[in-house]
Amino acid sequence: MAKKKSAGSSDKRSEAAAEAVRCAEAELQKARGLYEKTRQEATERIKAARETTLGELIDGSLETVKKHPGLGVLAAMVVGFFFGRLFRK
Repeated sequence: MAKKKSAGSSDKRSEAAAEAVRCAEAELQKARGLYEKTRQEATERIKAARETTLGELIDGSLETVKKHPGLGVLAAMVVGFFFGRLFRK
C-alpha cells in the first residue's frame, strides 16, 4: 500500500515538474520575442540618430519649445544650473 502512495506521489511531482518546465519555456519564448523586438527598435533608433543632422536636431528642439514653452524654460534652467556649477570658480 505504501508503494502505491509513493508511485502516485512521484507521478504528481513529475507532472508538476513537467508543467513548470512548459511554463518556463513559454516565458522564455516571450522574453526572446520581447528582446528581439526591443533590439530591432533600438537598432533603428540608433541608425536614425546617426543620420540626423545638427540642423534637424535644432529644428526639432525649437518645435518642441513652441509646443511646450514651460518645458523649454525648465530645460534651460536645468542646463544653465549645471553649466553654472561646472564653470564656477
